[in-house]
Amino acid sequence: MIDRVFVDGELGSVNLLTDTIYHHTISSKAKPAFAITALGGGALIAPVVVLDSGLICLARKAWRLNNLEGHLASVSLNGEPLETLAKPNKIIATAGGEGDAMPRGYMLICTTSNESMTCELFDSVLNRNLSHKVIAEFPFKDRWGELRPNARYSVGPTKEKVHHYI
Repeated sequence: MIDRVFVDGELGSVNLLTDTIYHHTISSKAKPAFAITALGGGALIAPVVVLDSGLICLARKAWRLNNLEGHLASVSLNGEPLETLAKPNKIIATAGGEGDAMPRGYMLICTTSNESMTCELFDSVLNRNLSHKVIAEFPFKDRWGELRPNARYSVGPTKEKVHHYI
């Protein structure tokens, strides 16, 4: 569905798009952003978190950009008006589009200068919001901790040592 990704005007790899993160180290920095995507029937705008490793964590929810027409100035990203970051119609124009029409399969991402693992688009006119939060944990962290249950098996008797896995 997405052929090209541009982060702050620079072409990036589509392989960096993810909704799941598997890392051996936790990324220390992340920037909230908004993404404009052309998928047919007009452009969509969605919250995004861009990690310092380059991974782009895209929310699975979006608004139609043309539904914000007329009150786009009242839409903010983490409390900062979108128009101070970059006007969506100017971003679309740089990709060869016009209005809310742009080349299909393009994703244009505009980051903020703030650092946060949470991104929220808020529309004060329609009083609605879209939020996206990235939680990074070490993959080897024991999530059970002290509460790990005792393993129970009903395989039958054995004289060999049984390795317990949960």
